[in-house]
Parts: sequence; C-alpha cells; structure tokens
Amino acid sequence: WYPVCGNHEYRGNTQAVIDYSGISRRWEMPARYYTKTFEDDGTTVKVVFLDTTPLIDKYRKKTDTYPDAVNQDTEAQLQWLEKTLTEATEDWIVVVGHHPIYAYTDKSESERTDMQKKVDTILRKHNVDMYICGHIHNYQHIRRPDSKIDYVVNTSGSLTRTPQKIDGTVFCNDSPGFSVLTADKNNLRLNMLDKDGKTVHIVNRTK
Repeated sequence: WYPVCGNHEYRGNTQAVIDYSGISRRWEMPARYYTKTFEDDGTTVKVVFLDTTPLIDKYRKKTDTYPDAVNQDTEAQLQWLEKTLTEATEDWIVVVGHHPIYAYTDKSESERTDMQKKVDTILRKHNVDMYICGHIHNYQHIRRPDSKIDYVVNTSGSLTRTPQKIDGTVFCNDSPGFSVLTADKNNLRLNMLDKDGKTVHIVNRTK
C-alpha cells in the first residue's frame, strides 16, 4: 500500500497514518507527499503522491473539523512538486491525490478550482500523463480539450455515487471496484474494473 491522506484522515491524527509505516510491512508512506518509481523490464513509471487536503482553502478554514490542515506548508509542497516534475526522467509520470481536479460531483466547486489553480497549472507545464484521484466514489475519465492529461477518478470499494457527464467526460460509471495500471515503453494503460473483475473502461496512452 502506498497511501495518501484525504479529508477524512485530516479529521483525525494524520501523523498516525504516516507512522503506521513503522508497524506494517505492507504500508509504505514515508511522508505526507512523496514519490515512488516502479521499474519492470526496462520501463519506468514515476508515481507522485500528493497531500491535497491542505491545498484546498475550505479545509484550512475549518480549523475545528480539520485542525491539522492549516498547519501544513502548502508552498513547500507545490515547490517540491515543481522540482520533482522538472527532474523526472521516467517513461511515464502519474500524479496521485485524494481530491479531483476535474470531476462531476455535488461537493463544493471551490475544491476543484483550488486544485486547478494550484496543482493543475504545474501538471500541465510538465505534461504529466495521468492525474488519478478518489474522493467522489465513482469512476470518471475526463480529457479536457485544453489539456493533454488524462484525469481519472477512481471508484470506491464501498458506497458509490451516480456520476453525470461534464465538459470533457470520456466515461463515467457508478460501479464499485478498483483500477489496474500497466505500462511498457509505448503504452500506459489503466483498466477500470467492477466488483466482478470485469473491465468497464480503459484509459490508454501511447507514445
């Protein structure tokens, strides 16, 4: 497991989520934001894990509900993201965070606009391949006409919500399940699977 904190973690002890790495051999979370490079058969994929809750103003303002959000240095994280992507040399670059940049949801629009302003500008500058998130509890695949990035919302293993199409929606579905990401030198492929293991949509990138 390579976790990221979401809004629910920020309601409690976020440091405990990181500290659990010292207890479980399966749980690897060295910091609130970090990277992991996967390599197989000569193909490399860098995954950049973000800590998105402090980047969204509404959480920083709710100090009673999310007390640790305001304590995080957002500029330091964004500078780290800029530096990390500038120095990246892997075949594929995937960025992961809890909150969506683009998605259909009835949650506050400011969540997406904050992510667009603070994160998406950096991702577009460095032409990352995918941004993958959760938070919404359904599948969504969005390709904006003004961006080369595939924006992916991953579903939940529990309660799901019914999505609708927005500008740029390629696919949306309320199936519970999980996604599998595979790569070689020429293809990056994300299979969205339902609870029975059936592929309901494929996000495919080629070089």
